[in-house]
Amino acid sequence: MKRSELLTRFLITVAIVGAVGTPLLIWARTPLIHAKVAEAGGWSPDVIQANVGEPLHIRLTSEDVVHGFAVGQMEMQSVDVLPGKVTDLTLTFDQPGTYTFYCTRWCGLNHWRMRGTIEVSGSGADPSTLPSVAGQRLQPASPPLYVTLGLNLDAPHDSPIAPTQKPSALRGQQLATKLPIYQTTDYYRTHSPYQALPN
Repeated sequence: MKRSELLTRFLITVAIVGAVGTPLLIWARTPLIHAKVAEAGGWSPDVIQANVGEPLHIRLTSEDVVHGFAVGQMEMQSVDVLPGKVTDLTLTFDQPGTYTFYCTRWCGLNHWRMRGTIEVSGSGADPSTLPSVAGQRLQPASPPLYVTLGLNLDAPHDSPIAPTQKPSALRGQQLATKLPIYQTTDYYRTHSPYQALPN
């Protein structure tokens, strides 16, 4: 065999290995996020690291029921996470900060606890100078409202008033007409629902 033929075969082999191996390497380094109802653990992992301006490739799967996935501070359609199937998703963040991801499908009594964070590092850029990704423009990250208000969602929140009757849509509608409408939105954000009820 001639030297040029050996060199050609070597270069073709390197090209084939690179073409096949690169996607496999990216796929192997892409985090697989498992979703389980909150009582069984929620999202795992529930903290993901990312860098500003770099695509974050993630794969999602459910181990029990249908879940949904969305990221706060971001205009995106929620993604269904189906049991036994893997959903691929790519996100790019324009600004550093902590972004909350959460379940968008009611999956059990503690559905509200199905949340995690994406910690984005790096320096931010002016969002108007960056192209949108898949038609989606990210908003600068701001802390979720419960963090701003200093609320611990996982702490017990006992109410001094407990209902003695089963819930009723009719009684709920009647109660809604008795609520004080003079209260501001900030009042309802910073007080427990029982505090707004008439005595």
